[in-house]
Amino acid sequence: MVRTSWLAACLWLAACNCQSGTLVQGGDSDSGSPDSGGADAGVDAGGPDAGGADSGLADAGTLDSGPADSGPPDSGPSDSGVPDSGPVDAGVDAGPPVDLCPSGVKVCLAHDRKRHCGATAGGLRWLDDTCPAGNGCVQGDCVVGACSDECNWGDADGGAACELFDLASGGWSAPDAGASLHDRARAYNHWLRRDGMAAGSVGSASYTDPPTYSQLSVMDGIGDSALWTGTYLAAEALRFQVTGAPDAHANLLDLVGRVHLLLAVSGNPGNLARFVQPAGTVRSYQIPDMDCGNQRVHCGVTHQGMAYDYIGHVSRDQYQGVVLGYSLAFDALGPADSAVKDVIRSDMVTLVTELMKDRTISAIITVNGLPMPATPVTAHFIVVNPDEMNGGSLDLQLNLTGGSQEMWRFQEFYPDLAHLVNQVPGLSWVPSLPRPSSAIMLASFFRVALRMTENDAAHATEHAAILAYYTGHSGQGGNISDWLAVAEQWTPGTGCSQSYYSNNITMQPLYNLARLEDDPLRRPEIQNYLFTTLMWPTFEPTKNPFFSYIYAGTVSGVSGAVTSLAATQLAQFPPPPRVHVSVDLRADPRYPHDPTCADQVDHSTAVDVGDRIVGDFLWQRDPWQLYDPGNVAGTQPGVDYLVAYWLGRKHGFLPDDAVGRCLAWH
Repeated sequence: MVRTSWLAACLWLAACNCQSGTLVQGGDSDSGSPDSGGADAGVDAGGPDAGGADSGLADAGTLDSGPADSGPPDSGPSDSGVPDSGPVDAGVDAGPPVDLCPSGVKVCLAHDRKRHCGATAGGLRWLDDTCPAGNGCVQGDCVVGACSDECNWGDADGGAACELFDLASGGWSAPDAGASLHDRARAYNHWLRRDGMAAGSVGSASYTDPPTYSQLSVMDGIGDSALWTGTYLAAEALRFQVTGAPDAHANLLDLVGRVHLLLAVSGNPGNLARFVQPAGTVRSYQIPDMDCGNQRVHCGVTHQGMAYDYIGHVSRDQYQGVVLGYSLAFDALGPADSAVKDVIRSDMVTLVTELMKDRTISAIITVNGLPMPATPVTAHFIVVNPDEMNGGSLDLQLNLTGGSQEMWRFQEFYPDLAHLVNQVPGLSWVPSLPRPSSAIMLASFFRVALRMTENDAAHATEHAAILAYYTGHSGQGGNISDWLAVAEQWTPGTGCSQSYYSNNITMQPLYNLARLEDDPLRRPEIQNYLFTTLMWPTFEPTKNPFFSYIYAGTVSGVSGAVTSLAATQLAQFPPPPRVHVSVDLRADPRYPHDPTCADQVDHSTAVDVGDRIVGDFLWQRDPWQLYDPGNVAGTQPGVDYLVAYWLGRKHGFLPDDAVGRCLAWH
């Protein structure tokens, strides 16, 4: 069983305000409740690394989700995180009532146990209950015929295993990933945590022994790990919102710890690492992206007294997954997790504060292969990493003919990149370079930071500063009105090339912007014009359940046909392992060829999800390809299925097809 670390226990204690002397119903904390004993330092709560435990990486987990201790009470120091169920402590409860937990908070401790903050003669205390027979815990309440997962399928602890329990029959079984979409999500969570994570971050596993898939040889995709780890965080946050599952809560908190480290390890505010691990980690498999000889990899970096290796040279798409995950995690967590919410809020405020800064900095800008001399420019909407700077200068390379760009030492979110380029002598002729997806991303970052600081007296100054910039900034680059004007110049990535991924760069941040914008004029502009009129006609025929759920989950009045088709397509997503099988549909009469794109179906339709070429994140890969030779040694982690499934569940577009069955310790 994977236990939480010392930091995790501290976060839980700070969040719960748990102290000795509180009251708990249901007997001694070691007879029936999850073990909350001494934390195991240095072990990941986000899925064990196949190459060995990660040393020094702080876990942001929560209470141990393992089975109840059946032995005698612990003889060591008192358990952290579980309130004392002994007699009232005179030093705390004998005087006036003292509240020791947040009023109204309720959580599931296990599939059939709950905890709530209730009134006692001494004040508010944590009170535990076991649900009656035939009831399970869902979102902190005992519910007839329903329950939520208390552990991750595949986990084990001594003689106990995490298996599927049927509340009605009392029987045990394995999840049926073929018949049940919910069980399929459990199965993908299992595969991802078993082999699809290195140092707690998501990658794509390859094996030497297909079709057994037990001997891991290579972890690919680690250069995009921040994006997919953040998206996995989003999926677990959605699952926790929907079910209140204790294992989702523990996974969520651990993933917050991973993402926070990605944002903190370089020591540069707002700068995001693609991947981070304890320095010199040795594994039984290879990570090609983790090469200390590569200029984007930083090895032996010290952070909080520990040495780390991390992949830098970040790109904007990495931020989209991180901010999506942070935003949904912040919404999912309650008052008992205030310490963890503070970490999320602080990271988001730091990022947005960096983007608001006007800074004078040297830049070397190359246009169509012609480099200009280093020139001081005034830049904003950027984050910088001085450790990657060449002589202290930003490095931006533009190809105006092909529309490509490459940047080093910094990452920018300019709605119009010409605002930076035109400052260089000799480049005033460069035309406007509108970047609608960056405009949407920038606006969404501000909206998320505003959401996290609103109605909070402790962050009133920060909230006011962010709101003033968002609505009234009059300097170069403007404010939300200007950003929306650029966003409305959006054009889709729908050509014959592999450009469809750019749509995901738009859609993930648009989910936050469309659901969080509350201005009575901007909200309909975003939802009705930008999303419904401008974008959705392009996405509607692409059979993309993730995009469909984002659209229908944020825009009112969407036809039920949209979510019905999305459910039909998502049901075709095969159970794990998600193997990169070969696909050849070129002779399939269901998919007429596009006359202008080789080996693609006509773009008026799309390949069904069940027939589609396997990709790292299916919803960002174009849906028209008819041929791919495959690689049966390679697999994908399934974050695409998890985030689409739980988004559909969150917004009520998918029913739970496994009601009354939940994962529990057996």
